[in-house]
Amino acid sequence: MEATSISLRETLGPVSFVNSGDVIASGFCCDSRHLRPGDVFVAIPGTSVDGHKFIEAAAAAGASAVVAERPNPRVSIPQCVVPDVRAAYARLCMAQYGGPEKYLSIAGVTGTNGKTTSTWLLRAILEGAGKTTGLLGTIEYSDGVVRSASSLTTPAPSQLAQMLSRMAKQNASHCVMEISSHALDQRRCAAVPLAVAAITNITRDHFDYHGDSDRYRTAKSLIANQLKAGAPLLIGIDDAGCRLVIDQLPVGTHVLTFGFDSSAQLRAEILSGTAQYHDIRLSLLSGTLEFRSPLVGRHNALNLLTAAAMAEQLGVDLPIIAESLENVAHVPGRMERIDAGQPFTVFVDYAHTPDGISHCVATARSLTSGRVILCFGAGGDRDRAKRPLMAAAASSADMIIVTSDNPRSESSQQIIAEICAGFDATQTFETCVDRNKAIQMAIQIAAPGDVVVIAGRGHECVQQIGDRAISFDDRQVARRHLREMMISNIQTETRISDSVPA
Repeated sequence: MEATSISLRETLGPVSFVNSGDVIASGFCCDSRHLRPGDVFVAIPGTSVDGHKFIEAAAAAGASAVVAERPNPRVSIPQCVVPDVRAAYARLCMAQYGGPEKYLSIAGVTGTNGKTTSTWLLRAILEGAGKTTGLLGTIEYSDGVVRSASSLTTPAPSQLAQMLSRMAKQNASHCVMEISSHALDQRRCAAVPLAVAAITNITRDHFDYHGDSDRYRTAKSLIANQLKAGAPLLIGIDDAGCRLVIDQLPVGTHVLTFGFDSSAQLRAEILSGTAQYHDIRLSLLSGTLEFRSPLVGRHNALNLLTAAAMAEQLGVDLPIIAESLENVAHVPGRMERIDAGQPFTVFVDYAHTPDGISHCVATARSLTSGRVILCFGAGGDRDRAKRPLMAAAASSADMIIVTSDNPRSESSQQIIAEICAGFDATQTFETCVDRNKAIQMAIQIAAPGDVVVIAGRGHECVQQIGDRAISFDDRQVARRHLREMMISNIQTETRISDSVPA
């Protein structure tokens, strides 16, 4: 399914044309600097720059036509005038790759937290049912056969169309995708019909982009517009943000509620558990299933429920759902257990929001009678107002180390100071700009029975400091320090043993 020539009129429907009755094209570009002669220039209104300002430059560079929300009288090339350029671009990208979405059953998950784990689990279930399944998300992109590191949680329209085309070529029957609030607001997946969707929760994040909770919640609600006729939208009813978004959904949206709450149509229960596993009961529409999962914590029980309920809607039988979920040992960088034989528990997690930090600490607390040691930071060039809120969420940990995350263009010291402003005057905590040393510190102070949580970066293996990209994986760093600690302990025990008279 290589890119092919398409009719804009046939693809976009009843739209207006200036200087032409239709446009036939195979190349589309939304950046006039990268435009090739013959391409159609798509004038996308950006967050900082409006593409309509570059229509004349695109025409001078050889654009064959323009897609815009308002015509430019100073150019003579054909202009296709549409009500929503972003949505039009998404449809054009999909059409030029032959409409691969028609060959796939696509499931989408949005939410502040839980998208990655829920989609990872849903793919495991579908593969357990013998379905070749593609995945698009924060950790990786997969066409069902070949996997690669992802660049964005939800790809841009052109890359999204290419990825779905690759899935169709691999004879995939399903695609599971994370859909970010940015992608929904920017209509990246406006041409993707969803067979089932879910909103896991809506807490604080990305206010640097959306501005406030109302606009953030509105962006999340847009996933309902992607549903096929009659397709269900699963809503996490335990979450206050999700309860509010129900009133924003289009009339007639088929809503299914899920959660721990007894009012939920789909329910999760944690029957028992340890630091190594939880026994879970899920009540779905077609019956109840019980299984043991290595994924611990209430938030993971909800992730398991989300995946199971979506799989049920896609026609997977309950025994396959249970067996598949039981076989998922971990999700990369999501409360991922790091074990080098140490007498305490270490988790690496992606938590980078106040709600995510709160869930991490609560989960760790439920697993031990010892201390909870938390090491975390906040990313630079992102929502600054959430930083002190992250500190407040971390305050229930017994020992706290605030460190760098991905500072990007900001000062690590300044980010740390803004986090620490959220602690009250009685809170004790340590700061350490060097993340490597901070992780080492957390491990060195841990005693038998404690739980150490290293939060913020999860699966990421590159740290962005200024204009440098440094190789740094929390999991590898933790394993190295754990091994060094274990070797040091053995050497100490050997010296003590050798010094004791026979």
